[in-house]
Amino acid sequence: SLLQLPSLLLHQLRSEKYRKLASCVTGGCVLTTSRMSPAQVFLDINLGDADRAAEVTAAWEALNAHFESKKDQLGLSDATELVRLDEDGRELLADSFQRSHPNKELVWERPRPLLAGRIVIALCSEAPKAAENFRCLCTGEKGKGKSSGKALHYKGCRFHRIVKGFVAQGGDIVKGDGSGGDSIYGGTFKDEAAGLRLKHSTAGVVSMANAGKHTNRSQFFLTLAAASGCDGKHVVVGTVVKGMDILTRINLEAASQDGKPAVDVSIADCGQC
Repeated sequence: SLLQLPSLLLHQLRSEKYRKLASCVTGGCVLTTSRMSPAQVFLDINLGDADRAAEVTAAWEALNAHFESKKDQLGLSDATELVRLDEDGRELLADSFQRSHPNKELVWERPRPLLAGRIVIALCSEAPKAAENFRCLCTGEKGKGKSSGKALHYKGCRFHRIVKGFVAQGGDIVKGDGSGGDSIYGGTFKDEAAGLRLKHSTAGVVSMANAGKHTNRSQFFLTLAAASGCDGKHVVVGTVVKGMDILTRINLEAASQDGKPAVDVSIADCGQC
């Protein structure tokens, strides 16, 4: 969390004289901006196919409702909940359920939630322009992009490239497939030298994806392990300070060698902390 600063110091930091010296230490990064942007942003991550998750949840709810309405009639009242049925009990219930729901799938356990959890990112000071772009794309406060006409917002955006033991890349707010993007500055913006000097030495580094020098837009990636090959080529914008378990799940469940996601991973919601 942010260090608490005295009100007088805050006043000084906001003033023209001191604005370039403004800094708040958080998560090993230092945020320095003229606008005193919030030091942390969040991404709520969905992991899995949304349509399939809805189907499975509906099937489980239907079977559970059938169990509650028929358990006395079927002699299953000793079972307090669906998952406690033994093999014979399941066979009885399945036969009864499929007669009344011939096209419904049998789902015996409550499906895993689609929402995997929240990733919190501490923004760094070395690339204030990129950090501000990332922050605004998390909040959606800038409306629509001048160059694309699309919402400048990561909400609903998918991770289109997830390479096992390397990176999870997303943020294409224009096309969703890695071929597009936009920024709050209207298209691409330049690399910041200090941000390029930061290292991708561990999992949880957040960097701008690009198509070469000075082509930053909205696309970004999260490292899933150390990625020294990205050093000096990509502007580091922050580090993950909470939710590393989510990155582990993404690497285990969604990543592939060729980068094609094994399951859908998307941003359910996002904003500033």
